[in-house]
Amino acid sequence: VLTGTVKSVSRGPPQEPGWAVVSVLSLYKSGGLGVPQPAKGATLRLQLPCRLCPALKKGSSYVLMGRLGGDGGALLPPDAFVAPYRPQQQQVLGNLSKRPCRGSP
Repeated sequence: VLTGTVKSVSRGPPQEPGWAVVSVLSLYKSGGLGVPQPAKGATLRLQLPCRLCPALKKGSSYVLMGRLGGDGGALLPPDAFVAPYRPQQQQVLGNLSKRPCRGSP
């Protein structure tokens, strides 16, 4: 789960995936993925397998929950959780990131 501002969106040719470049505001629950906490403002490139969704708007901030692709890159499939980000959500997301996972490994 991350919060970030979309810097650019490139949809590309129909047969190829698109890409979104996101300026990271914060990264949550990333310990199990082995991804270090990036500095505020660092950019992350997300692969968009679908040309139409999720609908991302340049300059807007979102809460994003995607997957890791087979190559270890960030993937934002059509069924990914994408919601507009509001600064008031910072405390809630911070509290959730501190809670231990109760699922089985």
